[in-house]
This record gives sequence, C-alpha cells and structure tokens, in this order.
Amino acid sequence: MVGWLSTETGFRAIGQTGAVTVETDDWERARPVHELPATVSTGATGRCRRLSVNAPVAADPEPSDDTQTLTTTTSPTLTLRFSSAGAVTTDGDGATVSFQTPSPVSIGVSERVHRPEPLTVPPSPAGIAAAVTAAGDRLPDGPERSFPALRPAVPRIEFDASATRDDGDTRPIRFTVPDELESVLVAAPLAYYLGASLTVGASRPRIEIPALEFSLPFTPLPAFASETAATLQRLVALDSAARRVEGERLDDAPLAALELTPDHVAAVEPSVRYATFLDADQPATTTWHRSTYVEPTIERARILPALLDQLSLVYPAEATAVSPQELLESALEDFFRGVVSVTPLAPELGVGVSHGWLADGAVVDAFKTTPAAYDNATERTDDAETLRVTIVSNDPEMDEELALAETYRNRTNAVSTEIEVHESLTTGELARVFERSQTYVHYVGHCEEAGLRCPDGHLSTSSLSRSGARAFFLNACGSYREGETLVEKGSVAGAVTLEAVLNEQAATVGQAFGTLLAAGYSVRRALALARRRVPMGRDYAAVGDATVRITPSVGDAPLLVVESRGDEFAIRYEVAPESGGTYRDPFTGRHRRRGAWQTTVVDRARLRSVLEGREIPVEFDGSFRWSGELAADLRSQGL
Repeated sequence: MVGWLSTETGFRAIGQTGAVTVETDDWERARPVHELPATVSTGATGRCRRLSVNAPVAADPEPSDDTQTLTTTTSPTLTLRFSSAGAVTTDGDGATVSFQTPSPVSIGVSERVHRPEPLTVPPSPAGIAAAVTAAGDRLPDGPERSFPALRPAVPRIEFDASATRDDGDTRPIRFTVPDELESVLVAAPLAYYLGASLTVGASRPRIEIPALEFSLPFTPLPAFASETAATLQRLVALDSAARRVEGERLDDAPLAALELTPDHVAAVEPSVRYATFLDADQPATTTWHRSTYVEPTIERARILPALLDQLSLVYPAEATAVSPQELLESALEDFFRGVVSVTPLAPELGVGVSHGWLADGAVVDAFKTTPAAYDNATERTDDAETLRVTIVSNDPEMDEELALAETYRNRTNAVSTEIEVHESLTTGELARVFERSQTYVHYVGHCEEAGLRCPDGHLSTSSLSRSGARAFFLNACGSYREGETLVEKGSVAGAVTLEAVLNEQAATVGQAFGTLLAAGYSVRRALALARRRVPMGRDYAAVGDATVRITPSVGDAPLLVVESRGDEFAIRYEVAPESGGTYRDPFTGRHRRRGAWQTTVVDRARLRSVLEGREIPVEFDGSFRWSGELAADLRSQGL
C-alpha cells in the first residue's frame, strides 16, 4: 500500500521504502488523457503548466510520438506521463516539467514490497496469539503507525504442532485473554496495534502495563468484542491527531481535549502514550471501515494476517435466521426458499461500513468470504501493465449491457486496458474465458441449477480447472453458488445475484457496477452504490474479499451527497473510510480522516463547478445520479 496525499502545493507519495513529492502551483483536476501502467496503485490526473519531482528520474528510451514518460529510480516508484510538448530539465536529484499552456498530466505511484517470511506457530489459541505478538513487533514506535502505508505487511501464518515461540512476556504492554480461540481472534487487532504481547490463560481479558501499574479489564465475550472495537477506534483516532507525516496536517482537537499536544505525545514511549489513551473516555468520531465476523476455527484463524493488514475489527460470527416476513420484505424469498436450498442468516453487525462474513452460511448485508479468497489474493502476481477485461453476453435480450465495453474504455483510460467482447459462447468457450488469467470477467445471461446457460447446455463453474479472473460479475439469476465456486477456484472476489432479477434491473445495476469498478471503486463499494439504482438492490451480493479493486484508485473515488436547500445546496464529500487514512476536503482544503465527512453549503454556480469535469456518483435529494448528467440537467434548467 502507498499513501497518497494531496497537499497545498501538489502531492506526496509515502510508502514502506521512502517517499516522493510532486510540487505544482497551478494543478487543476481533469479527466485522464495519458494512460498509466496498470501496476500503479494510486495517483492523480489533471492539467498544469509546471511540476517538479524531488527524486532522480529516467526517461522512457522509446517514447511515443505524442507522450513522454518519466519514472523515478527510487522507491516508491512515481510515473509521470504527459505530452511531447513538455520540456524536461533534470539536475540529478529531481526533475521539472514545463509547458507553454496548461497541459494534461497523469501521475501514478507504485511500490513493490515483499511480504516477510511466514510465522510458524502451533495450531492452537496460544499459537495464534504468539503470531499476533510477533506481527506487532514490526510497527513504528510513534503515532505514525496510524498511517496505513507505514504499517508493514503482516507475516502469513503457518502451522507446526512442534513449533515454539517467545510468549512476549517481556514486552511493556501485555494483553491476556481466556484460552479460547474466539477471544484471541477478537483481541488480535487491538493487541497487534498496541504492539502488545498477546497471551492466553486469563479468566477475563485484561491489558496491563506493569511498569506504570496500569490495568484495564474487559468484560468477557460477547461484550468483549464491542469493547475492543471502541478501544481500537479511540487509539487510532488519537494517534492520527498526534502523528506528523510530511504533507499532512490533521486537526489535533482530540488531543487538546486531553490537554495534550503532538509534541507531548512524540516525547514519550509507546507504553506511556497508550496508558494515557486507554484511560481516556472519548467516543469514536469517524466511521470505521471494516468489521469481519469469524467462526473460530484454526483454518479461518490462518487468514488473520490479512485482516490485521486492513486493521479490520473482529467479531464473533453470530447470526439469527431471517424470518419469512423479512424474506418477503427483502425480496430474497425465491433465492433462499426456492432457487437454492439454504437457510438465510442475518448477522449481528458491529460497527463499520464494510462487513465480511468468514464463517459458514449464506448471509444478508455482508459479503461472504473464505480463506481461499485471501490465499488467492496473496498468490496472484498481477504485475501486467495492462488490465484485461472480458465481457460476455449469453442472453440476446440483455445485449444492451455490451455497451459496458465502451464504459470500461472511457473509465479505465487512466490505465492501459484491453477489452474483449463475446456473445453466445458455448460451454467450452465460456470455460476457457473463466480459466484464462485476466483482471475481470463480466458475464451477462442466465443461471440455473445446472450452471450458467449456454447455447449448447450449461457450464457449472465446479467443472473449471481454475478461475483465472481476479474479480468477476455474474449478472445472472441466482448466481450466488457459481460465484462462490469461482472464488474457491482462484478468484479473489466477485458480485452475484441472489435470485431471479428483471432484465431491466440487471442492466441498470450491471452498467453502474461496471462504471464504478472501472473508476477505481472496490467490489464492495461499487456494488453498494450500484444497488441504490434499483428498488430490489438487496438481490445482489458480493463473495470473496470484496475490498479488492480491479483498477487503481486514481483520485479519492468519492460519493457526493447533495441536498437542495432552496437556492443553495448542502454537499457532503464522502470518501470510503480507511483505518487512519486521510483525504483532502475539496471545499476547505483541510485534511480529514477518511470516514469523517463535513457538509458544505454552496450556491448553484459552485455546485455546477464541482460536478463538471468529473464523473462520480451523486446522491441528489435521495436519487442516484452521475455528476456529468446532473450537471447537464442543471445547465438545461438554467441553474
């Protein structure tokens, strides 16, 4: 992960191996003109007269007739692409690009960081606790550990019954829990973030800092889960207010409420800092990004490093059966009682906007994930410089969704993309599409008990030798089980339907989902926003690790919420929450924590200026719109 900061004078990319700064005094956001390699993870596109980079660069030895490319030779790697009219000057330590008039520039950043060697522990609660303890050793000492890009990758877990590890009793912060896997899993994110030793054997959970005679007891499960969640949110919020990351400045009001300053916090050891923060009584002020509900088995516990990498909260996998009345109200009765024979579950959700279900059962209101999804994400080497997208329509009545090809070309033009379109594929041809290595497959058609319908029969995804697509959308009636199988066969995540859906509804959701996915939204967020376009949005669900993206997030990938107030409009710029991540408010210029949104009131002219020149989803007076079409409507109305 690379941190990307928009600053008053440009941008700053921060990674595990270093940082690089781009300075420009006249940057104006604009749609991309010059394609970036698909290997970049984030960046920006816009126009300017001049920009400079504070790192040595190398020019593309074979530039095209109309595009120049500069790449920094240090890490993280910054890629600049701009027109051949740009004049480049270098001095060995950096480079400056100048234009006669404001010209399009695409900036992308990437970093290749190797995951550390796996941790080998016994397959037991104590073994999992030892792995969490070892993972916390890698964190920065200061409050900068709250900045996601500065947290190193968490080592994978491997099991060996004869393995032994240090129990961590010499660490300043100690976290003891009952000798049960469920308590270890729930405690893991907080223990990891604290850098504490996590051990088992206590009658009730407790954090202790012996040198300071500090002790914080927790209530046993199930209340333990909500208490650890609130505690971790508070620590990340206070660390974020205290950290000093170059190019970023957050409001330190949370510290001021404790009569502290960032200098006070920076001057003390982590144990002193956290004893103070743990003793504070401050509620969470931002929306948390993710919670995962985990069934306590050793096989599922093996995936804990992936959850710690994302700093997901962990809750017990508790759920209740959905009543027949609720099924009718949610329009899922056909799926759960007819199309597929399963018992629907409504999980007891904790905090957060994203909920993952790492347990048995089909659930509503959460994406169903498995250990295979995280294994697939780790094992894939998606280092191709071109995204490969395949669109398949096996239903002539839904050919309008083939227009997605143009959508992907338009939306992914920030990065190099190859798109294939197929119609009426046979079972063999469709199998080869799914088995081929590529970025994304969008299938439109019908799904029946025997599988995906083809002109010569049905393709069951269980018959595939592998699933080569990183992500997929099976826009076909009742495709849930087929999608689950694609994840087990090699994919990371995908969108599916839970029951029979109307063609018009399917086309609407498919177009919106594809557009958002191509623009850098995650599978989960793209589906959540696309579902708002139809009345029966809950007919769609995500499987696998739905936090995955298929394209780089070049920009914030926001949702703009607009409410009419007479001649004025209240605007809220919502960027997906992230543990400790930040964004720059386009209205005030201030940095805010992701998940902390500010409402700004603007006049009609200002609203149009915000909408024009970009294509992002807008919730306008409760209705889902695209910014471009809304701007056109306002213009036609003389607003």
